[in-house]
Amino acid sequence: MRRIVVLGGGVTGLALGFLRNRCPAPGDDVLILEEGPTPGGTVRTIREEGFILEAGPVSLRTTPASDRLVEALGLSDDVLVADPRAPRWIVRGGRARRVAPGPSILLGGALPLAARLRALAEPFVARRPADLADESVHDFFERRFGPGVARWGAEPLVSGVWADDPRTLSVRSAFPALWEAEGRAGSVLRGLAAAPRTRPRRTISFRGGLGALAEGLAEQGVRAGVRIELDAEIAGIEGPFDGEGNGGVWRVQIADGTVYPADTLVSTLDAPAFAEALGPRLPRSGARLAALPYSRLAIVLQAFRTESPGAALPGLGLLVPRGEGLRSLGVLYLSSLFPSRVPAGVALTTSFFGGALDPSAPDLCESDLLRLAEAEVRRLHPLLGPRLHGRTLKWPSALPRLPVGHHETLRLLDADLDDLNAGRERPRLVVTGTWRDGLGLGNRIARAEELAPLL
Repeated sequence: MRRIVVLGGGVTGLALGFLRNRCPAPGDDVLILEEGPTPGGTVRTIREEGFILEAGPVSLRTTPASDRLVEALGLSDDVLVADPRAPRWIVRGGRARRVAPGPSILLGGALPLAARLRALAEPFVARRPADLADESVHDFFERRFGPGVARWGAEPLVSGVWADDPRTLSVRSAFPALWEAEGRAGSVLRGLAAAPRTRPRRTISFRGGLGALAEGLAEQGVRAGVRIELDAEIAGIEGPFDGEGNGGVWRVQIADGTVYPADTLVSTLDAPAFAEALGPRLPRSGARLAALPYSRLAIVLQAFRTESPGAALPGLGLLVPRGEGLRSLGVLYLSSLFPSRVPAGVALTTSFFGGALDPSAPDLCESDLLRLAEAEVRRLHPLLGPRLHGRTLKWPSALPRLPVGHHETLRLLDADLDDLNAGRERPRLVVTGTWRDGLGLGNRIARAEELAPLL
C-alpha cells in the first residue's frame, strides 16, 4: 500500500487529495494534514447577520480544470457568474476612474494622456537585452511602457494582486505571461496579441459563498477515502529513508506526537514553513526559501445601506496607487459582483490594508481599522447610507513577496528535488504553492489536476 501525505489543507491540498483518489492505484492511502481548525486555508466564507462575507479570496477565475472540478463536486447548479463587462476602477486625482481589463487600459482615461501616448509606442521599443534574466515590475513597465504606466498602472496592479512593492517584485515570477510575451515577440503587446486563443475565463462564486468549494472538496474527499487531520501542526519530518517498507520513506510527526509514515510527501506549505520542515534536505534552495518574506494584510468587511440610486459604484472594485491620500490598497464590491446573494438595498465592500508599502497597517486595532475603512469608502462613495455591519480579519502571512531573481531559487529547488526523487518511478517529494506556481484559485486547481496522477 502506498501512502501519500499532503502538508496543508487549503484548496490546493484538498483538490490534490480529492483528484488523486479519483485515479488511485489499488490500496493507496491519502492523508491531508492541516494545522488550522477548518479545511480551506485562505478560503473562508463568513455567514453572519444575514450576510455572506469573504474573509479571503472573493471569487474564482475559472480554468478548464476548475470547471471540471466544480462539476465533479456537484456544485454546477450553485455557480454564480460575475458580469464580464463589470468595470474596474483606479483612483487618480482623488476620484475613481474607469478602466477596462488587459491592454485596453491604455485607451481609457485612468492614465494621463501623455502616459497613454507613450504606452501605445511599446511595440517600437527595443527588446530586452539578452543578458537580462529578470527585473522588477516597475522597471519592466517603465522600460516597455514608460513612467506613466509604471506609476498609474503597474503600481496599483501590484498592490491589488500581490500586496507588494513594484520596485522589488519580480516580473518574471509574478507576471510570467508578460515576461514571456516580450520574449516571444520582442513586444508585450505584439506577444499578447499573437498568443493562442483560449477559452474565455469566467469570474465565479457560489450561492453560499466561495467556502462552498472548500467544504465540497473536504466532504467529497472524505467520501472518496481521503483522511483529513485538522489542528495538525507539523512538529518534525524524518527521512527520506531507503525503500518503501512499513516505516515509509518519510515519517511526519505532528504536535500531539502522532507519527504518520509516507511513501510520497506533498507540500503545499508557504516557503519558510517548507524550508523549516525539510531543513538540510534542501542544500541548494533551503536558505533562500527560509528567507522569503510574506506580506501581512488586514481585511475590513462592511455592509452599508444604499439609500439613493448610484450610492455605490458598480463593477469589480477599485485599486489605489500610493500618494492618493488613502491607506487602502483597494476596495472590492462584492454586492456588485454577485448581487443575487445580497439583500436588496445593501452594498458590501471589502477593503485591504497593509502589504509591503504599508506594513504597519495590520497592527491597528479593530476599531481603528473599522473607522479608517469606513472613512475611506465614504470618501469614494459619499452617497452611501449608514453602515449595517463591520468585521475585520488579519492574515499574518497573506502573500509571498517574490524578489527579482526568484526564478533562480526555483531552479535550485528543482535541483534539490531531482536529487531526492532520482531513480524513482513515483516521487518521494512534490512541492507546490503560490510562491512556486502562482496565484489564483483556478490556477491552483489546474496545478493540483496536473500533479494528482503523478503521485
